[in-house]
Parts: sequence; C-alpha cells; structure tokens
Amino acid sequence: MKQRILSALSDECSIQILSATAEETLSALELSKNCEIPLAKIYYRIAELVDAGLLAVAKYGRTPDGKWYELYASAVIRIEVNFDRVGLRMNVELSHRCSDEFTRMWTSACIPHCRPNFTREPIPVIEKRLAGFI
Repeated sequence: MKQRILSALSDECSIQILSATAEETLSALELSKNCEIPLAKIYYRIAELVDAGLLAVAKYGRTPDGKWYELYASAVIRIEVNFDRVGLRMNVELSHRCSDEFTRMWTSACIPHCRPNFTREPIPVIEKRLAGFI
C-alpha cells in the first residue's frame, strides 16, 4: 500500500487533483478545466488515486443529455512520510467523508478493482446504499 500511495503522490497532477477535491466534489471534466490538464491524464490519475485509497467517488450524476459522470472527493486530511535508520514510515489520515466503512461498502458493492469506469448498478440501489453518507 505504501508503494501505491507514494507512486500516486509522485505526480504533480495527482497533487492538484487531491487539492482541488479537498473542499468540494468535482467531476473529471471540471478537474481537467480547473487544473488545465488533459482529460485523458485526469482519468489516468483518478484511477491511480482511487486505487491507492486517496480519492473516492462521492456521488454520481447525469448530464441533461443522459451521460453519467462521477463526482470525486479527496479522502486525505494529511499524509506524513518519514525515513530514518529504521526505514520508511507513513501515516495517512483520511477524511470522515471517506471513512473505512464507506470505502469498504462502496468498493465491495459498486466498484470492482476501484476503477472509475465500470458497469453500474441501477441508481436507486446506489442511492439507497449511500443515503447515510452523502
């Protein structure tokens, strides 16, 4: 897990995504526009951050023309990395918005392999499961 987190944080784009989603939920398109980063790179970094447990899908939405989109929220409050004679130590503090219970429920029920592109359950099922979290 340490390697996934360090790998995800090694790119400036990932840092921008986490910073932008710390206070508000944003879609990939909004992240691309706000951070001035190509959409393909945003999707790649989102997948890496979700896989590392640092970013979560907070809500689903639908555009007026019927296309699905996800709103992402940073799960990180603080990450501390220390290296000394003992080795590498990492302390990750996650937001209450993305608690372990939420993450377990969401990944087991709706997101195989924590990837943003997947086959969705019917929306009423997801909304019912998420009613206490959003």
